Amino acid sequence: MGATQDSVRWGIERRLEFIEFRLFWEGHVNRSDLMAAFGISINQASTDLNRYLGMAPGNMLYDKSARAYVRGDRFAPLFLKPDPASYLSQLRSISDGITTQEETWIGRLPAFDTVPSPVRGIDAHTLRRVIEAIRTRQALEVEYQSLSYPAPRWRWIAPHAIAFDGFRWHARAWCFTDQCFKDFLLARILGIRDSRPSDVDRGQDADWHTMVTLEIGPHPGLSEAQKKVVALDYGMRNGKCNVTVRKALLYYTLKRLGLDTDPFTRTPADQQIVLLNREVTGMKRTTSTNKPPIRND
Repeated sequence: MGATQDSVRWGIERRLEFIEFRLFWEGHVNRSDLMAAFGISINQASTDLNRYLGMAPGNMLYDKSARAYVRGDRFAPLFLKPDPASYLSQLRSISDGITTQEETWIGRLPAFDTVPSPVRGIDAHTLRRVIEAIRTRQALEVEYQSLSYPAPRWRWIAPHAIAFDGFRWHARAWCFTDQCFKDFLLARILGIRDSRPSDVDRGQDADWHTMVTLEIGPHPGLSEAQKKVVALDYGMRNGKCNVTVRKALLYYTLKRLGLDTDPFTRTPADQQIVLLNREVTGMKRTTSTNKPPIRND
């Protein structure tokens, strides 16, 4: 079966993967689904369905009343690796207006909604220039609005990566003014007026290249039953789970998880999780004001 799968051309394999997507997530697929998704003829759609049926006869059965193929009891995907995160991210992208349902493989949307996030005012040309600078190892002269100064200032930066902190996008860059690597919020770059080749060694950004593993467990103040629920929520095994993050993103990760302050300042039901290896962050166990430094400007 593997050799047969390997011999399928990429375009056909994508359509066979689509068949499996619909079978797995929605339980049925028909010719019109393939025709709408890929713009193929009815004959091609029939050929694809017959090809898939020949390769995996137990994966789908034809339902005459529904005029569609339905998922078989022995369904085992050949081309698709079902990924809940991917499916849910598509729903979120639809909700955020980033994509449309027609641009996904989802045929029927479940009833859903998401918590809205404020729109970040990132200029498309600014983002393009930053990405180009990363690719071509350029430094940029940017007009940047910092929290540290009331008025925007021009400065040279050499970006080498971009990062998302869960709410906002940053450019990770060498700052020629402050002589260090730091984060610059893309929405605060108000203009770019010049560029030049950069010889900044991005490999020297130790915080970016250093990975830190956080061990997270249920709050000790929870009951045993509550701890089991929290462990289930976070996919914990043996009372903990690991989250690996770049040191440069450590502050944002802790803040997003509510682990940037002493967990005992909140009720166990509100806090729910604690950091088991707090020493890796440089934070003391009982001091709520001892936080990692903020890395953006």
